[in-house]
Amino acid sequence: MPHEAPRPPLPDDTPRRLLMARAAMAAAELGLLWLAVWLLEARLPLTPVAALWLAHLALIVPLAVRGVGMTHAEAALHLAADAALLAGLVYFTGGYANPSISLLLAPLILGAVLLPGPQVWLLAAWVGGLYTLLMRHYQPLILSVSDQTAVDLHLAGMWLNFLLTAALVAAFVGSLASALRRRDAALAQEREQRLRDEQLFALGLQAAAAAHDLATPLASVRLTLDGLREEYARDDELELPLERMSGQLERVETVLQRLGDAARSRNERNGGHLPADQWLARTVERWGLLHPDAGVTMDLPAGLPDLAEDVGLETVLMTLLNNAADASAKPITLSLRQEGARLLLRVRDQGAGLSAGKSAGWGVGLELAQAAVARRGGLLTVRDAEDGGALAELTLPLEGRP
Repeated sequence: MPHEAPRPPLPDDTPRRLLMARAAMAAAELGLLWLAVWLLEARLPLTPVAALWLAHLALIVPLAVRGVGMTHAEAALHLAADAALLAGLVYFTGGYANPSISLLLAPLILGAVLLPGPQVWLLAAWVGGLYTLLMRHYQPLILSVSDQTAVDLHLAGMWLNFLLTAALVAAFVGSLASALRRRDAALAQEREQRLRDEQLFALGLQAAAAAHDLATPLASVRLTLDGLREEYARDDELELPLERMSGQLERVETVLQRLGDAARSRNERNGGHLPADQWLARTVERWGLLHPDAGVTMDLPAGLPDLAEDVGLETVLMTLLNNAADASAKPITLSLRQEGARLLLRVRDQGAGLSAGKSAGWGVGLELAQAAVARRGGLLTVRDAEDGGALAELTLPLEGRP
């Protein structure tokens, strides 16, 4: 037998919404009592009726002084109390013959929106039980009118109470449902983010394992290559290829060394601050060691704010520079600007652009970069530049600013 999934917590503003609904119900009750006493000249026991109405009004206080947040059980108790006090008023004003008895549906409808299934059914049983009791136990409503007029007034009262119930449903249930939908959308987005983080974490573990596994064979290759270079030091045909192989191997070793340094010193390096232009120049310099033939043109205005050092952010920028270098051998344009409380970094290549179908470099690396930027509250987008090439735009919030 399938079980109902646990219902997410109620929105933080639930107490405020229940307060507004209770105040509206109390105002409707007062209006109906005024209509019965002063307009229809009904004979009511004013003392118990006034006491019940004041008790309903007093229940607004716990909601008014309460902070944000409420459990499902607390919400169910508040709605059950509303139904009980409303039933008490109906008891002294004609029982089930009073058209106002339809207002008992208001707490039940609110509960159907807010509460999980079992509590909704308990509230429905409570409201149904109150209605059943009012069929047998009540004080008749005495009106100084003819029987036909009483029937007409009853029908008019049914119409009026239908309008009141519809207004309560439209005003409060609609807004509650909208708040719940927003809450559910936020929870779904959080779950998707958590799933993405888990996938990226798994990918990072695989990359770390691959880097570890490569260390030993690379060391063997380095020893063999150094031995060959020493043995064929005077061989004109082999000296240049061996030197080129040594340079490429050094690049691979540098990448692995950087991965290890990042893993070991992440906590030490993160948290420091550096002027944004200096941080950018340092990162480009490190990247240039791996791409000595690539050219980078930087446009950095004066007076840029400090930027928190972050290994992940360095990796993002290097990913963007790698893709730009792969797209075209022409110089890469790099610019950094402050726009209000955010920094805007642009990386522009002069390749064929994304629309030309040569965007193979913008794959997993881009997804990893976008995830890293999103965790810092930023945004990374890649698009075709208006005058050719691809343009990557990285927007980051400045710390301590909205």
